[in-house]
Amino acid sequence: MPEAVATVQNTAGHRAPSMTQQEILMSIERNKEIAQRLVKGFSADGDINAALALLREDAVWTVMGHPESFRLSGGMPKEQFIKHITDFRGSTPDGLRMIVTGVTAEGDRVAVEAESTGTLSNGNVLNQVYHFLFEIKNGKIVAAREYIDTAHAMAVFRG
Repeated sequence: MPEAVATVQNTAGHRAPSMTQQEILMSIERNKEIAQRLVKGFSADGDINAALALLREDAVWTVMGHPESFRLSGGMPKEQFIKHITDFRGSTPDGLRMIVTGVTAEGDRVAVEAESTGTLSNGNVLNQVYHFLFEIKNGKIVAAREYIDTAHAMAVFRG
């Protein structure tokens, strides 16, 4: 019996070329691996440069929240995000331990749940929970939405 062929609809509503079930599953698994590599790259024992290379040049990283209550909320183009993550890593002298706790994927969208722990330069401990939603095209991340406990972040960074 021939393998089933599915039509995939992308986020813009356009139909992508038909793919077999096997190709769809392989694509989803590849997207999950890309998303996990990015998140794990933020960890002290991760490769931050390899992680950042997974972002397309026109990628936008958005910290979800209200700018009135959390000034880092909003979208950042790749260059700005690299500065942000470099500054953030500088505030954790011993690095951050980042653990992926869950991954769910459908098509070109991958959701990653993660937790981090690290001591800030002010002596406070950041123990953050994350939900990331990544959009991946042709093996690169084009959009990232980061959901965090903004109240906890504000409290520990204030010192």
